[in-house]
Amino acid sequence: MQQMKLIAMWIIIAQFLTAFVGRSISPLMFYISADLSLNKGQLGFLPTALFIGQFIATLLVGYLADRLSTRKIMVCLMIIVGTGFLSFAWIDNYTLALVFVVLAGMGYGGMHPVTNRFLMNILPVNQVSLLMGLKQMSITLGSAGSSVVLIPLVAFIGWRYTLSVAAVVLLMFSFIMPFVLKTKEDSQTEIATKLPLRQQLRIFLHSKWLFFTNSSAFILMGIQMTFNTYIILFLYEIKDWPIYSAGICLAISEISGASGRVLWGIISDKFFNKNRWAVLLIITILSANGIILMYFTYSTFFIVMCIAIIGFSLAGFNGIWMTLAVESVEKSMSGFASGFSIMVASIGVFLIPPVFGSLVEYWGYLVGGIFLVSLFACCAIFMVIALFTVKKVHTS
Repeated sequence: MQQMKLIAMWIIIAQFLTAFVGRSISPLMFYISADLSLNKGQLGFLPTALFIGQFIATLLVGYLADRLSTRKIMVCLMIIVGTGFLSFAWIDNYTLALVFVVLAGMGYGGMHPVTNRFLMNILPVNQVSLLMGLKQMSITLGSAGSSVVLIPLVAFIGWRYTLSVAAVVLLMFSFIMPFVLKTKEDSQTEIATKLPLRQQLRIFLHSKWLFFTNSSAFILMGIQMTFNTYIILFLYEIKDWPIYSAGICLAISEISGASGRVLWGIISDKFFNKNRWAVLLIITILSANGIILMYFTYSTFFIVMCIAIIGFSLAGFNGIWMTLAVESVEKSMSGFASGFSIMVASIGVFLIPPVFGSLVEYWGYLVGGIFLVSLFACCAIFMVIALFTVKKVHTS
């Protein structure tokens, strides 16, 4: 058990550092925009590029995670993320910069199914919810850490050197990982499914459980990335806040999300008898109301409270989502299932932010906000339908 705790700790650290670098675009958005002379639509394509990479990689990586050593795959993915962002930091051409962000996104997105599979290997399915939440929490803490650490550092060395330092730290850690994370070859071959790829995909496409899981993730992940991308610009342009104060609010959102990723899992298990759909419905309603209230209030206190609520709900849903994804199929297909779900969610992530950015560019934040609230309404409808139609899958 002590060895399992040590393994889990290293997984969480790896996920934290990957998120610290992978989610650094949002807090650095203002400086990147000024340096490269980007408009809001182009800004929206930066996180979109990251998640296009995630879209490309997650299904294949999830499939491989059910068959190969997750430790080796994890190291390769961290190297890809570090190399991609290190290159991006020194590119002036916007199109080429997007290419390197896509490359980094392939590594960033691939980490999710690999670490999910690792956890499924070392724990029974009925005990994975809390640890899944902790792993997802490390992603949010990594994102929050990038807001708190990188923005002040930019003032001294500029955004290019700042991002380079973060990428180098991740690369150094990736070279340490093979020596500290040694297991019995991750036990992959003992529990890998023997079903062919086509049959697994057919199971996923016919699963109501996975359909509603993916539908909610498509919407909520897209809105989450939109919020993280534009919150600093919104506070700076509409509420007249200083950039650093706006960056602190992004960090508050991420820290709230970190607690949400753990607490929503506990709430789901203790108070809703593991009914994840009911919890996702509550998360959707809270997030929508937070967005509405944040737009119409100018009170600093209420804006910060709204941002904390949005973070707790919108950034906090990921633990529930990943648990739903791995619970949707047999344990032997959990890595592939989570990769499939992340791939679908990535479509929302690379569609919704640029659409929102274009709406804001031409019609302002009010129209953009109406667009987001409409998406929340669609998500709530999906959750209500799921509550009454989806039956639990018995994983083993």
